Amino acid sequence: MLTLIFLLAIVLTALVLFVSGWLPVDVVGLLVLAALALGGLVTPEEAVAGFSSPAVITVWAMFILSAGLTRTGVAYRIGQPLQHFARGSEAVLVIALMAAASILSALINTTTVAAILMPATMDLARRSGRPPARLLLPMALGCLLGGPFTGISTPPNILATDALRAAGHEPFALFDFTPITGALVLAGIAFTVVAGR
Repeated sequence: MLTLIFLLAIVLTALVLFVSGWLPVDVVGLLVLAALALGGLVTPEEAVAGFSSPAVITVWAMFILSAGLTRTGVAYRIGQPLQHFARGSEAVLVIALMAAASILSALINTTTVAAILMPATMDLARRSGRPPARLLLPMALGCLLGGPFTGISTPPNILATDALRAAGHEPFALFDFTPITGALVLAGIAFTVVAGR
């Protein structure tokens, strides 16, 4: 009887939140999911079964981590050391920017890294007197090239690892992608500095 009352309370609360619009619909859905799991009405495995794959949960957690880094100001402080390269040559500035973008993309979602570095890159362009496009394009390329550094740094890597595990094969280790990605990053930086500008 207590379980039925608890379930009814969850449904009514969700209905009120859906109709009132006080919270976004996706947040209400996640709150209902959490309430069902914490209340013991479903197991943790059943709670995440609707996401079709544990990889989806990992990607979700990665976005939460990225948002946390951005909101706490850690992301802004990461871009500050690039200011030292504003007075140097364009080649050195491009190398520093692409290297920073690649390294950050190994740890944080590439879209978040681009969002973090975009204001810093625009500021670098302004301080160095260069057109923003000459720095934004290398920054974006650095984000894309550095994204697959680890097995958890991009959704495709996570999904590929999960697919191997589900098929009964040996999944990729955390740093299996690193040598290939490192070579691609170095080649991309070299191309951008030598011919790409």
